[in-house]
Amino acid sequence: MSKTFDEIGFENLIVRHWCYHSTCRHRMWSVTKQDDGVTQVSMAPVFQQIVGGPDDGMLVWASFSMRLNELFAEPHLEVTEFGFRSYCEKNTPTPIIRIRGTYKQLLFTLTIHLEPLLETDPIEAIDTINNQTRAIRIKRN
Repeated sequence: MSKTFDEIGFENLIVRHWCYHSTCRHRMWSVTKQDDGVTQVSMAPVFQQIVGGPDDGMLVWASFSMRLNELFAEPHLEVTEFGFRSYCEKNTPTPIIRIRGTYKQLLFTLTIHLEPLLETDPIEAIDTINNQTRAIRIKRN
């Protein structure tokens, strides 16, 4: 019987080390299992849209940091390789950190985008009128 990659546990582990520097409650998260058995995980900060004031409609994002040494010391996580790539218009549309290893003895590749993915819509609103940050509600047809 093959084991299943613990996506929820892995996400919780990574999020514990993701430290936003301003108010933001969301991150992009996607998981794909490759034919070779490796689980590919991708994370990115999200766009926020300013509502009200002189910057009304502007897209921004909350900066974040992560202490990789603390992440790499987590139980059940074994890192075999890590590196980074700078922005390159043709090959790397956002700067990334890529980590390969095993989580609970199953192979993974984690790509952490250091900026929001360019083709994504804003996920949160920074409401300067009501002084709050909130999720943007998606209208459904």
